[in-house]
Amino acid sequence: MKKISCMMLIFSLFSSLFAYGEKESASYQSTYSTKEEKNISEILYSVSNLYSFLDKNFLYEIDNDEVSDALISALVNSLGDEYSYFVKSDEADDFEQDLNGEYSGIGTYVSKMNPAFIDAGNPETYMLKIVSPFPGGPADRAGLMSGDMIFSINGEDITAMDADEAAKMLRGKKGEEMVLGVYRNGIEFELTVVPEDVVTPNSASTVLLDDVGYLAISTFNEMTAESVKEHLKNLEKAGITALIIDLRNNSGGIVDAALEISDFFLSEGTMVSLRYKDSSGNPDIRYTANKETLVSSSTPVVLLVNGGTASASEIMTASLADNGRATVIGSNTFGKGIMQTVIPYSGGFVRFTSADYYTPNDVSINKTGIRPDIEIPEKTLSEEETKIYVDIINNGEIDEFIKEHPSYSIENVELFVSGYSEEIDKTFLAQLIQSEYFYRMPAHERPVVSYEYDDVLKAALRLLGKDI
Repeated sequence: MKKISCMMLIFSLFSSLFAYGEKESASYQSTYSTKEEKNISEILYSVSNLYSFLDKNFLYEIDNDEVSDALISALVNSLGDEYSYFVKSDEADDFEQDLNGEYSGIGTYVSKMNPAFIDAGNPETYMLKIVSPFPGGPADRAGLMSGDMIFSINGEDITAMDADEAAKMLRGKKGEEMVLGVYRNGIEFELTVVPEDVVTPNSASTVLLDDVGYLAISTFNEMTAESVKEHLKNLEKAGITALIIDLRNNSGGIVDAALEISDFFLSEGTMVSLRYKDSSGNPDIRYTANKETLVSSSTPVVLLVNGGTASASEIMTASLADNGRATVIGSNTFGKGIMQTVIPYSGGFVRFTSADYYTPNDVSINKTGIRPDIEIPEKTLSEEETKIYVDIINNGEIDEFIKEHPSYSIENVELFVSGYSEEIDKTFLAQLIQSEYFYRMPAHERPVVSYEYDDVLKAALRLLGKDI
């Protein structure tokens, strides 16, 4: 480990706010001992002197890289914000990874609160939460659901890890089985999943029932707006008369991408307002629609949302709904009405909450979410249903059934489901085996979506006049 001076370390972290104590001493006296409010210069000066003392008197060599990372992490953690954190240099490559590229993993979006906010009585504060498995990916096929929480990987407890460390561990190694400790509906159980090459999706489209366009947007990244634009042009060429946009389990991403896509549908009006801290020097911003649109105002639009619809996807939902451009169907959205900024720092990144956003109707949806125009509660499994569901996944029954009935059809799905008692909601079983059938198809033959076992999508189709 290369030794660097305390002066270099501290000044690299906090510029000239630190001072370096030259005089060697066998004892250390803090520059303050009372608990009255102290200004930042005093605090940093004291930390600098403490480091100087320890550097000269601590028996072993100090790893200054570790000191640097710990100081930065402590500062960011002290903000008291679950969405603010420091990404260390050795995790920076994963953080920067192109979300449209291939990588080895289990295929799911995850979230985890900062370990500084652990509440022993609330598993969501310390477990790794599955936000949305990629359709047909390893996590999806293994039976992981949105809202599941992971507490261990191959027997190793991950509850004290930060989000990036836990997510990196969850990727595993291609082709090597991982045993996940899963918490669902108060029950702990294990699922086995095998990482493989996966592609992070951002959007997909198809035509349903001859003339209804279906567009699924799973995340907002640098490529999403351009991808969505191409999908919309292709759907227009196909002669669609209405459009369904699926934002379920879209946990957000880049706000600019969500606004650009919203602008495809709006010729006027406010899309969102951002409000910054006065001392930041950033003026409050109101984003308004451009006059030109990509989708005709005569084309009805329906948005599908649920509890996994968050952040940038909520911005798009409110933008279209408040301007009267879309009807919203599903369940209450997540409620993340704040924006984060990422800055490069010390070889890594600092992510911090920087602004509130307000809907076109000047409402903050932070911690409350958006209530749909037509509410359809998300189905959940009871404790007893969860046990049955887990047993079906772990005993290989789906794999055996598909070996005996290799061709996908609604009839085969119904045949599989009919073999189980009324003790479990058959929709979950149908979706599970349908997903496995789809995965085994060649990619070019795989359906983008199927409405047969999707109550929310069926409700949208009925709203648009389809008799199903």
